[in-house]
This record gives sequence, structure tokens and C-alpha cells, in this order.
Amino acid sequence: MRAIVLFLAAVCLALLPGRAPLAAEEPPATPRAMLPAETSCFQCHSQLDDEMTRHASEDIHLKQGLSCHDCHGGNPAAGADGDPEAAHDRARGWIGKPTRLQIPDLCGKCHADAAFMKTFDPKIRVDQLTEYRTSEHGRRNAAGDARTAVCVDCHGVHGIMKVSDPRSTVYPSKLADTCARCHTDEALMGSFGMPVGQVPQYRTSVHAHALYEKGDISAPTCNDCHGSHGAAPPGVAAVANVCGSCHSREASLFREVEARKGLDLEPCIQCLICHGNHAVLPPTQDMIGVGEHSTCTGCHVQGEAGYTAASRMGDDLSRLRARLEEAHGILERAERAGMEVGPDRFALQKASDSLVEARVLVHGFDLERFVKVSTEGITAADDGVTAGQRAFAELRYRRNGLALSLVLIGAVIFSLVMTIRRMER
Repeated sequence: MRAIVLFLAAVCLALLPGRAPLAAEEPPATPRAMLPAETSCFQCHSQLDDEMTRHASEDIHLKQGLSCHDCHGGNPAAGADGDPEAAHDRARGWIGKPTRLQIPDLCGKCHADAAFMKTFDPKIRVDQLTEYRTSEHGRRNAAGDARTAVCVDCHGVHGIMKVSDPRSTVYPSKLADTCARCHTDEALMGSFGMPVGQVPQYRTSVHAHALYEKGDISAPTCNDCHGSHGAAPPGVAAVANVCGSCHSREASLFREVEARKGLDLEPCIQCLICHGNHAVLPPTQDMIGVGEHSTCTGCHVQGEAGYTAASRMGDDLSRLRARLEEAHGILERAERAGMEVGPDRFALQKASDSLVEARVLVHGFDLERFVKVSTEGITAADDGVTAGQRAFAELRYRRNGLALSLVLIGAVIFSLVMTIRRMER
């Protein structure tokens, strides 16, 4: 009986609920880190309907886990009980609103730290502060001039977005407006002795047309020529290099003629002499030659070799364009008339290519090389006109033959009808 009672007691104890062995218990959960929007800074300013919190929800820093105290310092944990004085603890680095002279170094504290920035994006640049200090903005700022642009003037303050975000103030289609905030301010620019018409002029340019109307975000805007963090106006000697970053063929021709002929074109000939700088308009053929709208006559006068070369270039381009248009027109009419002119229209592409090439070769100031290409193009265009004329001659021959055939057929039919009638009578 004793053995049975002990056995039943053991079974009952085994069936009773109890604690699991200590080894099987789950470890206590690690306290979750406070999210940026959960700090006392954010919570307090949200209740104040502060502009900071209205715009901060899309801020790239907030999304990456950074919060107010990462820039402004202080102790957000101490302010959780509603004590702003404890949160704004200068012993914990509280700086409040940084001055404009402090902002570049404040942003650079993170953005110039390669090890820190690579924890967010290994491709991100970390030389912005260094570049900024080389710019006109940065040099004046370092000298104590708080009027010049600093990081927040371009990127914003609390609602900073990635550069690639179309809503960003430095996205290509928004950048000119951002620069215009200062560069169209007559009072501010007047204090530096600078003009204010650059942005309005830019908006009339072929570059702005491509960017705003065609949606081509690769089209140049302010920073493509002046730089962004290291913004500075390119000097006269550098203009061809700046334009050449996009217009590489023209720039290479420009430099080739200098090396081949031992010329130094920097003091007198640069892209902006003919095309302008901010208001770069679409180039026209009238710019070449010695006509009313020529840019060549701004420097060259009659009797100079340059004037003679410009006159020849203008004449060749006009002739090539006219003959090309004539060839296209006559071949198109022949095709609509039913003639097979496909091979001739294909061969005419050589004249079109020559016209494009000749217009580019103008930048090489090499008359011999230009004439060789323009002559080839004119010859190809002449061949196109001849092919069109030949097609129309064949068309006339066919039509005349058809008319004669119809007359003969009609005569035969008439004769048969008359013969049948005689036979019937």
C-alpha cells in the first residue's frame, strides 16, 4: 500500500501546473531603443504645433534614426518628465539654434566623417565641407560673413530630403529656384556688388527648355557649371573645359587647333563669346558667316583672314542646307508619286551627316578641314537632287508611254467596233 500511495502522489505532482526549468526560460527582452519621433524634443514640439515637427516627418535624418539632439545637443531623456530646462542642458552639449557661422562645421561633424557616413551609405561623399570652404560662400563664411549661403539655405532645415528626391530643393528641376532665393535678391546681391539677372536669363536658355519643358534632368542647371558645395564662377580660361564636360567634341576641336597651330585662344575666344553664358540660346546657322546675325563679325573685320574664312564657312553651310532641303523635297515628291527612291533617300543621309559635321567643325577654326566635309556634303546633296530629277524624268516617260498605249488601245477598240458594225450590216 505504501508503494502504491507514493506512486499516485508522484503522478499527481507531475500533473500539477508549475514553473518550467530555469534553463528553459526566455531571456528578458532588451529595452527597445527610443525612435527619433518618440524623444521628448519631438513630443514637446509636436504639442507646440512647431514648424519643425510639421516638416520633419519626411526628413532623411529622421528616417535614418537621428533626432533633434544629434544636431542641437541636450538631454532628451531628462526632458521626458516635461522639464524643458533639464532637456536643454548645456552640460550635455545643448547649443539651441546654431548661428549661420556655426552651421557648416555642425553639418560637417557628421558629413565629413567618412567612417560615420559609411554606416548609412558607403557611396556617399564626405568632402562637402572641404569643397564648401573653397567656394566664395565658404571663404566669406569662414571670414565671419554670415550673409553668404550655408548648408540650410540650399538643403533646408528640418525637412531635408535626399538629393535624388524630386521634392528636394536641390533636385535638378528645383535647383535654379533655390539659387534664385539669394541671387535674385537685389538688396543682398547689391551688398556684394553682384548682378541679379542670372536666373531669369537662364530660364530663356536652351538648357532650361530641355530641363523644364522636355523633362531632361541631365540638362545643365546652376551647379553643373558653377559646382555645388565648391560653387564658384568659372574663369575665362576654364569656360571651354566647363562646357566641354557635356559638349566634348566641340571642346576637343577647340583644343586641337590650339595645339596644331600654336595658338592661345583663351584671351579672345571662348564658348560664351558666341553663345553667351546664362542665356544660352539654340545655335542657328546665321551665327556663322558675315551676315547681320553673325557672331564672327564681332571680332573679325573685312580684309582679315578670319573674316574670309567665316564668309566661306557661312556660304558653304547655306548652300549645303539649301541643296539638302531641295533634295529631300524632290525625293519625297517622287516617292509620293509612286517612284522607288528608297536607296537615293538613304544615300542622302551622307549629306545630312556632313551638315552636322560641318557645323561642329566650325569650332575647330580649320577652314581646310571644314571645306573638305562641306564639299562632300554638297556633292551628296547634288546627287540627291539629280536622283530626284531622274525619278521625275522616268515618271514622265512612264506617263507618256501609258498615254500612248491608251491611245493605241483606244484606236484598236474603235476599229474593232466599226468592223463589227459593218459585218452586222
